[in-house]
Formats: sequence, structure tokens, C-alpha cells
Amino acid sequence: MKKLIDNIANWLVGLKERKDTIDQDTTTFLKRGNNFLLVWSLFFGSIFIYFSVDLYLKDGKLLSSLIPLLLFVLILFVGVISDAYRKKLKQRNRNTRMKLVGFNMDFNERILERIFNPLIRYEYLDENLTTFGHFHDVMVLDFDEHVSVLHFSCTQAELKYILEKFKPFKKGLGLAAFERSGKIYNKGKLISAESLSKSYNKNPPTKEFENLIDSFFDFLGDI
Repeated sequence: MKKLIDNIANWLVGLKERKDTIDQDTTTFLKRGNNFLLVWSLFFGSIFIYFSVDLYLKDGKLLSSLIPLLLFVLILFVGVISDAYRKKLKQRNRNTRMKLVGFNMDFNERILERIFNPLIRYEYLDENLTTFGHFHDVMVLDFDEHVSVLHFSCTQAELKYILEKFKPFKKGLGLAAFERSGKIYNKGKLISAESLSKSYNKNPPTKEFENLIDSFFDFLGDI
């Protein structure tokens, strides 16, 4: 008798665990935004079941009565596959947009030197940590081809203005791209696009500074 009771108790525990697993899986399914799919399946599934039962009651043929159910399963299968395909494609496109291979500026060494030298001269770039080779690598090469980084030494508002001077010469090269690269430091810290923008809005650089930086890039209009 004790063994029978134990077996029944084990069966009940297993049944409870199975129920908990199903409840957890259902909750996860709904949290992933599949509510519409579940409601759609229940609504149209009940209609197809009705047709199947109706056919069976009229004709008494089991195989033919299963046709509506099989059709529903096929439609549901195609719908789930199509939805998964769209999500995968959307995720891949998002990852492609987010992936930053490099700045890949179309500048030769002469152009880069004319930008680099005054940035060093006026100490906006840290001469002790940044060489022209580093500047060239970061601005031109793919990131997986080097380990170079740039170290600036200025206010965040000033750095925002400097970095945005490169924007007209490369599509998509904004503050967010500079941040995501992990290649730009200012006073020893990786930059944040949000911090640069907030600092610029709160305390923008002087007009004299902007005119000076503009002069570093003016020659590009003649190229």
C-alpha cells in the first residue's frame, strides 16, 4: 500500500512540475509579443475545428473531415515561419547598421597631416599619447587592422565641435559612430555622444575657438 501511495504522490508531483513548465513556457511566449498569434490561432482554429466536425457529421468520412484541420495547420506553419523569417531579417539588418567596421575616411596622408599638425600644435590632441600613425590608422583603416586610439585633451564641448568637422566628409560619421568605435578618448576616458552633446548645449565653445578649428579644415573646400 505504501508503495502505491508513493507512486501516486510521485505521479502528482510530476504532473505539477509539468503544469508549471507549461505555465512558464506560455508566459515566456506571451512576453515575447506573441499574444496576437495566440489569439489568432485560437479564433481561427476553432472555426476550422467547427468545419471539420461539421463535415464529419454530414459525410461520416474521417479523412475528408480532417482536410480543414490540415489546412489550418499548414496556414499556421507558414505564418510562423514567415514571422520568424521577418524577425531574423530585421535583426540582421539592424546588426549590419550597428556594426562599425571603421571610419574609412577617404583622406590621403597629406590631408591628414594638415588636420593632425594644428590639433597637436594647439594641444587639442595629446602629443604624448597620439602619433600621426595613430591618427592615420583610426581615420582610414578598418578597426580590425590596428589597435590605435586617439587621445584628445580639451573640453567635451570643444571635442564635439572638432569631431563634427569630419561629418560632411563621410556619410554616417556622427558622434554616435565615434562613441561606438571605442577609439576616441578625451582626458583618459572614452567619449560618450550624450555627454559631448550635453556639454556643448550647456557651455558651447567660444566663437574664437570655432573659427580656429574651422581654419584647420578650410583647405578641404579646395580639394
